[in-house]
Amino acid sequence: MLKNEDIICISWLVWNSIPLVMHQMMTRLARNNRVLFVNPPEAYSNLIVDPSLWKNHWEKTLAWLRGIRREDQNLFVYYPPPLILQYGHLRLVDRLNQTFTAYAIGRVAKQLGFKTPVLWIYHPYAIFPDGQFHEKLVCYDCNDDVAFFFCQIFGYKRKRLAMMEENLAKKADIVFATSKNLFHLRCSQNPHTHYLPSGVDLENFRKALSPALHPAPDILDIPKPIIGFIGGMANPKMNWEWIKKASDTRADWSFVFIGPCADKPPHYITEKKNIHFLGAKPADRLPCYLKAFDVCLIPYRGDDFLKNCSPTKSFEYLAAGKPVVSSYIPELEEYRHVIKLSKNENEFIANIERAIEDGKNEAFVKNCIYLAEGKTWDARVEEASYLIGKLL
Repeated sequence: MLKNEDIICISWLVWNSIPLVMHQMMTRLARNNRVLFVNPPEAYSNLIVDPSLWKNHWEKTLAWLRGIRREDQNLFVYYPPPLILQYGHLRLVDRLNQTFTAYAIGRVAKQLGFKTPVLWIYHPYAIFPDGQFHEKLVCYDCNDDVAFFFCQIFGYKRKRLAMMEENLAKKADIVFATSKNLFHLRCSQNPHTHYLPSGVDLENFRKALSPALHPAPDILDIPKPIIGFIGGMANPKMNWEWIKKASDTRADWSFVFIGPCADKPPHYITEKKNIHFLGAKPADRLPCYLKAFDVCLIPYRGDDFLKNCSPTKSFEYLAAGKPVVSSYIPELEEYRHVIKLSKNENEFIANIERAIEDGKNEAFVKNCIYLAEGKTWDARVEEASYLIGKLL
C-alpha cells in the first residue's frame, strides 16, 4: 500500500453517502497516508429545474463556510464553494468553474501542509489538473458513467461532458476503470489504463451469514419471500416499471428497498402495499436487512448507464450468500451462473422465481460466497498502490 503520501481525492459523491469505490479506497489509504476528500461542488442552477433542492444546497453551502472537517486522524473532508451554473453548458463557464474550484481546494491543501500530493480524481468535471497543486501524479479512477447523473439525454451537453472526461483521461498519468467497457474506452485515450473492478467489504457483509445475527426489527413483520434492494435510488436509473409488473404479478412477494431516494419514486410504486421503503441505514446495519432477504435485486435501466456500470452491490449481495437478479449488465456476464440477468420484465419475474429456489440450495449459496471472497477492497487498494508506486 502507498505510504506517507498526501492524497487529494476529488469525488463526485459526497462523503456521508452510501460508501462506494471512492469511500472504500480513501478510507483504507488514510491508514498510511494523509487524505483530503473533496465533496462535489453544488450548482445553484439546479434549483431552476428542481426548487425543492434549496435546503440541500443551503446545507452544503454552510458546510463550505465551516471549512475542513477532520473525519479521522489522517482523513479530512472539504466542501468546495458552490457554483452558479452546472457543468456542460458553456466551455468558458466550465473553465471558470474548474479554476475557481481548484483555487479553493489548493488553499485548503496548503492549509493542511500538502506540498506535492497525489491527485486522485473520481469527478471528471470538477477540476482540470495542470500543476496547480504541484501534484506529483494524477490518477483518474473512472468508476461509472458520471455524465449519466448530470445529463440523461444525449445531446450537446452530453457531448461536452464526454469531451471534458476525455481531456482528463488523456492528461492523467494513470487511469483505472471498474468495468470492461470503461476500460476499453479509456485505453483508447490513455495507454496507461488498467482494469480494476470494484470490491466488497467482506468483513461487514458476511455477517449476514452468522446464525447469531437477527434481522432488523423493522423488517420482521414484512411477509416473505422478501425481494430486496440496497443502495441509492434515482428515478432515471431505476426500472420501476419492472418492479410494478412483478409486484402486480406476484402479490405474495414483498419488495423492500433500503437506501436514500434522490427522487420520490412514482406514485404507482409508493401506493403498492407489497412494496416497502425502509430508508437509509448505516453500513454496519445492512447485514441485518440482508439476513431477511430471499433474493437481492439490481433493477437498473438506461443503455449507456448499464454498459458502463459495475455495481458494487453485486458482490455485497453475494458475500451475504444471497441469490441476485439483475437487469442485463455486460460487466456481470461472466457471473451469470450465480447472477441472473434479465432483458425484459417477464424474464425478470421468472428469474426471481428461480432465485428464490436457488437461495434454498446450500451448494449454490456457498458458490456465491466463494465468488465474493476474491473481490476485496483491500486487494484493489494494494493493486492500485503497486501501479502508482511504480510510476512514483
